[in-house]
Amino acid sequence: MIMKTFRLFLFFTLISFISKLDALAQSKRDYQWIIGYDHVAPQDEAINLNFNFCPVYVSPIATVNKFWMEGSNTSMSDKDGNLLFYSNGCYIVNAAGEKMENGDTINPGLIQTSYCKAGGSPWTQGVISIPAPGSDSLYYVFNLDMDLPYFMVDTFIGIAPQRLYYQVVDLSKASGLGSVIAKTQIAVQDTFGRGNIQAVKHANGVDWWIITPKSHSNCYFMTLVNAQGVQPPFLTCSGNIWGDYDTQGQAVFSPDGKKFIRFTPRSGVNIYDFNNETGILSNPVWVDMPNEPLTFHVAGVAVSPNSRYLYATALKNAYQLDLQAPDIAASKVLIAEWDGYSDPYPTIFYLAALAPDNKIYIGGTSSHSFLHVIHHPDSAGIQCGFEQRGLSLPSYNFATIPNFPQYRSVPTAVDCDSLSNVSELAQLQLPIKIFPNPATDLVHINGLEGNGIIAITDISGKTVFLKKNTWPSEGDD
Repeated sequence: MIMKTFRLFLFFTLISFISKLDALAQSKRDYQWIIGYDHVAPQDEAINLNFNFCPVYVSPIATVNKFWMEGSNTSMSDKDGNLLFYSNGCYIVNAAGEKMENGDTINPGLIQTSYCKAGGSPWTQGVISIPAPGSDSLYYVFNLDMDLPYFMVDTFIGIAPQRLYYQVVDLSKASGLGSVIAKTQIAVQDTFGRGNIQAVKHANGVDWWIITPKSHSNCYFMTLVNAQGVQPPFLTCSGNIWGDYDTQGQAVFSPDGKKFIRFTPRSGVNIYDFNNETGILSNPVWVDMPNEPLTFHVAGVAVSPNSRYLYATALKNAYQLDLQAPDIAASKVLIAEWDGYSDPYPTIFYLAALAPDNKIYIGGTSSHSFLHVIHHPDSAGIQCGFEQRGLSLPSYNFATIPNFPQYRSVPTAVDCDSLSNVSELAQLQLPIKIFPNPATDLVHINGLEGNGIIAITDISGKTVFLKKNTWPSEGDD
């Protein structure tokens, strides 16, 4: 029985309460996002975006003292969407909000001494995590260091990564909270672009490719991770040669694994075909994003669930490009312009990510308490539904969006919009009865079976009831 003392119109969202819906989500490894920081002011807290709920459930999360997610951000959930750990490129935090056993000092050198004492690694996409192939308990965390390969070179930025480290996390240790059993192992040693690690599934659906840009070149190191471990890298080279200004951008694979895209302010949008069996990039397409005089200094990129539409976010403007168009550059459409709102800083457009609810979420640069949302990224042009500040946060976030591989090759995650109200539940042909609707203070729900989540929102979209529970097979009031 659900009792409320106010009048509401019922809009129900039900997820994963029977195996039919569970099967829709192939993997829930990215179902919990950790952003934000807990640094100085008492009201500043880390934030959990939990996509096990529809709509996404946003809440503060208790974590280590002076925790800070910056450019580097990754997290890992189990196959059922339960949070396992997360990292800011300086250390690994377990599900209890504590530094994981042996999970500190994962980034020795300049990052450890200059950033980790009061923040996180500053490289955009400087860390990423993946499940270890062939194991139920092992995970890899890859992260870039910081060194001085161009120190005293007048024409270059002095700092750049020179080591791609990896850590091995064993979740069977420390009573299920995990322990780092191998730390600061070197996967690749060279000079890299300043950020933009990405990962994608191998064609066999089991192994992984880790891609890392080589500095001042058009080449990328490809590292295969299989059941035997982290394999020696090789180079694949294609497209334009990247210059020294390779910071503050983003890289992403399309959900189907067929395209790799990298976008930075000075180098435009670079699109490659990707062979996920051989790890080879080919057929480069360059889309110029006019930036002289410099009109944007940050850039983000995400791809729609159906792998057709690319979204490029560039400070005050957001664009859509059609990856299936004969001329991709000519398909570019302006879908949003910053409306001038500050929070307290300008709520501009930076890093973007496709979420399990089939929406794209976009953060800003300086501290902000909202994320922008693209509600229908599979739709062309302005029909994609770009909403500025579409998701409110309980505290401030700073210049970060989690860095995940694409866990779902097709848009099979449960779309919140597709299960948004009572009338649409009938399309699922489920034996659920909800009455009365509208209701004043009493609601009956009969026919729920198995484990799941129920959320009730009022007509304004505010969640007024949220519960994760196990229901009996004979119905429940």
